[in-house]
Amino acid sequence: MALVTAMLVALAMATPAASTSAEHSTSPVFRIADVLGGTPVPVGSSTLVRNGNGVSATLDTTALTPGDVVTLWWVVFNDPDDCQAGMPGVSKCGPVDAQLGRGGVSPLRATGRIVDEGGIAGYGAHLRRGDTSRALVGPGLLDARGAEVILVLKTHGPKIPGLVSEQLHTFAGGCADQTDAPPGAPAHLVGIPGPNDCAEIQLSVHSPGE
Repeated sequence: MALVTAMLVALAMATPAASTSAEHSTSPVFRIADVLGGTPVPVGSSTLVRNGNGVSATLDTTALTPGDVVTLWWVVFNDPDDCQAGMPGVSKCGPVDAQLGRGGVSPLRATGRIVDEGGIAGYGAHLRRGDTSRALVGPGLLDARGAEVILVLKTHGPKIPGLVSEQLHTFAGGCADQTDAPPGAPAHLVGIPGPNDCAEIQLSVHSPGE
């Protein structure tokens, strides 16, 4: 992942102004079940680079199921001060805020991959300010420096013949239950359903000013 990391950092610093003003933060990756249960234990780590043009992230994690398709999603809260239901000790904004549309929330596709043997996976992605092409709902990233950015991993279960691309590139491709897709999300980003049990399983939080 060293080459991917170097490329993403270079992209984040592509403008002259950003070369002197990029902000870096590193945060642990937790299982969502552990966070909600109040006993989060790190299973990986992520790094976020912010500048005026957008954000870049790398994430390396463990404790995944080998062979499963797992996608990475940006959950951007453009106005975290508007949130009211954060995850204590972890984030200012939380699932209830996202469900109620608080905090200027916008979930967007980042990338996806098939988990290696041993249950490990590494990801890298970049999100431009104002880009809504991969947004399920919302305005995308409006304030790269002021937003709370939560990186969320979602499992789509084992590879399904004929649906692997859908699993890798959509929110609920291959999933039997697609009701967790936000109302109004574009069909091409929700994906074609399938037989698998899907779930959001890990997260890493980057609050502004870290």
